[in-house]
This record gives sequence, C-alpha cells and structure tokens, in this order.
Amino acid sequence: MHITILAVLILSLTITLSFAGTSFGEKEIKCINCVQIPSYEIDLYKEIFPLTVWTDSHTYDHFSTITATGYLKPQNTVAPILVVVTNPIGNIVTIQQIIPDSDGNFSFKLNTESPLWSKDGEYILKVQSGAETRQFKTNFTLVPSLTGSVNKCTIDSISVTANNGRIYCIPYSISDGLVSTTKGKLNSDTKTMTLDIKGQNIGTITLDIPRYILDSKSPAGSDSSFVVMANGEMIEYEELESDSDSRQIKLDYQIGDKVSFEIVGTHIIPEFGSIALLILVASIMSILIVGKSFSNRLVKF
Repeated sequence: MHITILAVLILSLTITLSFAGTSFGEKEIKCINCVQIPSYEIDLYKEIFPLTVWTDSHTYDHFSTITATGYLKPQNTVAPILVVVTNPIGNIVTIQQIIPDSDGNFSFKLNTESPLWSKDGEYILKVQSGAETRQFKTNFTLVPSLTGSVNKCTIDSISVTANNGRIYCIPYSISDGLVSTTKGKLNSDTKTMTLDIKGQNIGTITLDIPRYILDSKSPAGSDSSFVVMANGEMIEYEELESDSDSRQIKLDYQIGDKVSFEIVGTHIIPEFGSIALLILVASIMSILIVGKSFSNRLVKF
C-alpha cells in the first residue's frame, strides 16, 4: 500500500516537472545498459538473470498498445515489481506496480496514445524488484504513426508492411524510366527488407532508408555494409549520404521489368551478448568455487 502511494506521488511530481522543464535544452538520453532480448534467447536470459523483461516489438507508433512480458525467479519474489518508463529526454511517462504469478511470470500493457508519449525516439523500460541488483532495462522506439492503408505513403515512397502489422514509408527516386508498381515487406526479427519494384527502362534506384526502420551496425557501433540481393543474387551498391536519421543507397536496376531487392541489416550487439554472458557466469562460478575451496583449506588444521 505504501509503495503504491509513493509511486503515484513520484509520478505526479515527475509529470509536473516534465511539463515545467522540457522547453529548454532538451537532450535525448541513450541507454547503454539496455538489453533487447531476441525471441529465440528468452529462455537463456530467464535462466541467467533474476529478473527480465521484453516487449513484443522494438518499434511502435503513437497509436500502439505495447505488450511487455517478464520473468522473476520465484526464489527472488521478495517484493512487487516496479515498472518505470522514461521518454527520450528522461522524463517518466508511466509507473506501474506488478505482481507476478506463482511461477514468476508477469505481463502488462503500455498505451502510447497518452500525451506523455508524444515524443519520437528511444524509450527506456526498467523493472525492479527489491534491491538494485534485481533490476533489468530494455528499450524500444516510437516513430511517427503510419497505420492502416498503404496509401498514407506519398507517390515517391514505397509502402513497406512490417511483420508487426505497421506500415512504413521508404523514400526513393530513379534515374531513368518509369515505375509502375512497388511493394515492400519488413521482417524486424531477421532485419530484412524486401522491395518488389516493377517498371520500364529504369537505370538506377536510390533509397533513403530511415535508421529506425533498418540499419546495419558493427559491434563497435559504427556503420557497416548492408547485404543486398537482387532477384536472389548478391549485388554491390553505392552509399551516397548518411546522417543520424537515415542512410541513402543507390542500386543498379537489373535487366527486366521486375526486380525484387532484399536488403539485410544488422543491429548493435548488446553490451553482454549470449556468449559473453555465459563466459561471465562461468568465470564467476569458478572464482566462487576456488575461493571456497581455498577458504576451507585455511580454516582446517
């Protein structure tokens, strides 16, 4: 009861400060400790960490309902789970208190239609139960809303339907010829975008790919090359311009009236990848075992 009242008071105070102090020198905050758990590694993270949380997608618009799911190891259920979400400039947009079931599983919804969620960019979701050591952070991105009809994209953009049901627009231009039809698909799990383009006498096509839709990064965080295929064969491309928002690439249009381009990106490897986590845990266990053995030898005469 006291925790609930405290959470409400904190949220009220934060909302007041948010409206009072966001007009000067707003600076986006990046979460270097956030971990986005791939769907195929959920069980691994649940085994390693005492508390975990993940969302049903990594990108949403401002008319979304986010489903967050998590797990608290039953032996660690000493306190309710406190959920805190902050927007790109660090203001709290929601605080919730969650009670996991007897097996440690929990789930909750986040509605992005609230005015507090109006900013585009990276939101940080933190869950905590009891001590600071039982804490886990993940992040997701809110982008300008494009849901429903593919006609929301302009004539010089390709409508791309993602596997989360949302529609994004990829601006493009051609050097020659005429484009008759375009269609795009995005698989956010495999970081793959497929663009089917039909036309006549097209020379080259230039794509302006927003980074929040698809990007390619090295483990160090710098830009790396996309893998691009045309009608199933790998091709080279020319990167024209890149900034913090998008990457512009130029592709040669293959001979024929229809080409299917497949562009594969990547993502920044988390601070602790799966292998690194296993090595870390194994190292800690070895140190503890050796330390205990050495301690036992010291006290026995």
